[in-house]
Amino acid sequence: MNDEKYPDFLNEISNYLLGIANYSKLYVDNIITTIMQFLTFMNTYKFEGKYVSLNKFSINDVRSLSKSDIYSFIYYLAYNGYKEGTRITKLEHIRTFFDYLYRIKRSLFKEPFKQIKREKRLGTTLPNYLSLEEAKKVIDIYKDSDKEQDIRDTAILSVFLTSGLRLAEIQNLKISNINFKENKFTIIGKGNKERMCYLTNTSKDALLKYLAIRNEKTVINKSDKDIVFLSNRFRKLGRNTIKQIVKRAYTKAGIDEEKYSVHTLRHTCATLLLKSGTDIKLIQEVLGHSRIETTQIYTHIYNKNVEKAMLEHPLSKFKMQDALAFVA
Repeated sequence: MNDEKYPDFLNEISNYLLGIANYSKLYVDNIITTIMQFLTFMNTYKFEGKYVSLNKFSINDVRSLSKSDIYSFIYYLAYNGYKEGTRITKLEHIRTFFDYLYRIKRSLFKEPFKQIKREKRLGTTLPNYLSLEEAKKVIDIYKDSDKEQDIRDTAILSVFLTSGLRLAEIQNLKISNINFKENKFTIIGKGNKERMCYLTNTSKDALLKYLAIRNEKTVINKSDKDIVFLSNRFRKLGRNTIKQIVKRAYTKAGIDEEKYSVHTLRHTCATLLLKSGTDIKLIQEVLGHSRIETTQIYTHIYNKNVEKAMLEHPLSKFKMQDALAFVA
């Protein structure tokens, strides 16, 4: 974080969220981005361009902000086409900002968010996922290749699909945390929580094949020496590079890269486990969800598949409720 770009109080909240609240750097960066957007809006809307540089934004002007100012920002987001989910997320970021100033820093004398209710998403968007056949295609696209990059990418795709990791978890996976004898490894997930993950034969073989090549390379940066997946320059892979690896894999497998994302691979892992009969609580552990409600979204996917199968049933000329009654 470039301290010179931000007001002092923003640098302080960043340090607090990272060091005390144990939020991930990515999440904190997103919060700071939203707060800067909020302050930029207020500088234009309320203070009429008072600040040439936002790093001069004073805490006194933050104190002057009211509930109506926050509502104006919400309206601004809606007017500019931000989706409902994004607006809700940004509102929570701003709430975190004011909560810190009021409850932790005690820099505010009033709580502008006190009468602003937490919004709930009107509808739950079900995560998309690959079919078993599509997942196999993605893992197998480089199976006949002996190129170092293809061997690395196969290992990345295999771990994504069989262990259900997040992008940041793949990015920060460490060699010292892998136990090949016991087919397991540890990672630090959201909220700096450590969890145990497991290797399948597919992901284990792919990793061992890649590490046999990777361990022969000289890694210059000390911080990257223990990182599993490296770039062609022997540095830790960037987020965008990993996204490109996955998008390229989709294209080569004949899958619409616009329809699916990196996170689709995590959704695929969970959905295929559920379909194979794995208990939802075990899937919760695999994914590292702190709340079972988060994991239960995959049961909704499964229920949708059951409903679709019913509609395609030979007896589908009956109304849906009749069909359900028929099999009850």
